[in-house]
Amino acid sequence: MDYTDFSKNVLNWYSLNKRDLPWRYKKNEKKDPYKIWISEVMLQQTTVQTVIPYYEKFIKKWPNIKKLASTNINEVLDFWSGLGYYRRARNLHLTSKIVSEQFGGVFPLKKDEIIKLPGIGEYTASAIRAITKNEQDTVVDSNIERVIARIFYLKKPIKEIKKEIKKNAEKLTPELNNGDYIQALMDIGSLICIPKDPLCSICPIEKFCNTKKKNAVNKIPKKIKKINKPIREGIVFWIKNTNNQVLLKRREDNGLLAGMLEFPSYNWSKHRINENDKKILSIKNAKKLKKKVTHEFSHFKLILTIYEKNKFNKSNLDGMWVSMSEIKNLGLPTLMKKVYQKVMEK
Repeated sequence: MDYTDFSKNVLNWYSLNKRDLPWRYKKNEKKDPYKIWISEVMLQQTTVQTVIPYYEKFIKKWPNIKKLASTNINEVLDFWSGLGYYRRARNLHLTSKIVSEQFGGVFPLKKDEIIKLPGIGEYTASAIRAITKNEQDTVVDSNIERVIARIFYLKKPIKEIKKEIKKNAEKLTPELNNGDYIQALMDIGSLICIPKDPLCSICPIEKFCNTKKKNAVNKIPKKIKKINKPIREGIVFWIKNTNNQVLLKRREDNGLLAGMLEFPSYNWSKHRINENDKKILSIKNAKKLKKKVTHEFSHFKLILTIYEKNKFNKSNLDGMWVSMSEIKNLGLPTLMKKVYQKVMEK
């Protein structure tokens, strides 16, 4: 394969067809590693269309790393509601503090410095460096993995050949314009070299594709049979006082949905309940609602039974009381939004 010809085709296609995304820069425009970092973290395991409005609001609210570092972590977590994988938000906030304190608010671009920051692994570090400064780092996300697997006709499941994919991707990494090159490959993987029935007829690198030559585009990458997730069941309480306010609590700073607001719940995670809550959060004198909430986490499926509790001593309950009209504007995680929606359906 003529590797120079490959990257040339990729870059020529990108110059005419690149997606107009808010974190992308025009030619010769100065690139801000802070904004590229934010976009890369948001895009981890989240679709582009979901990320766009979050990214735009995030940059407007926290336009630079010092602004982000000076805010309260709970505000960042509440903002992150709906994006999932909340550890990303915690790592963003922690990294912003480290960069502000140790690097004077200037995002580092040396590989040995950037790789040590919380939540930044090999992929994110390489992407930031390549896009910001055209460093010759090889960048491989899930879309690029699929492209490389098809180009080189790699017949094993991607999970088993990640090192082989990276080595092949390194062969193709250009010496110049690497930032545009990797974003182009991402676009090709997202728009053309899609998982099922790829659009080979409009692919700028079709002639290099060994999988296409073997007429096996729907067989590569090889699929792995999905394993059914284990099911957990738990209880969540809808506790409303006479002032039409509902009780919310903030979860512990570790574990699932760490630091997020929730309607009081238990049994479904390692989240500990204090002794005071144990006395109050019981199904005694509580009405069991017929509808249940189901939600899938990365490693298990959750089913929550909702109990409505109206008999309690308000002074004994720890947490915050929120009016019904305010709930929609709070940064609740998706799971708790589902609880609210179910209660409203009754």
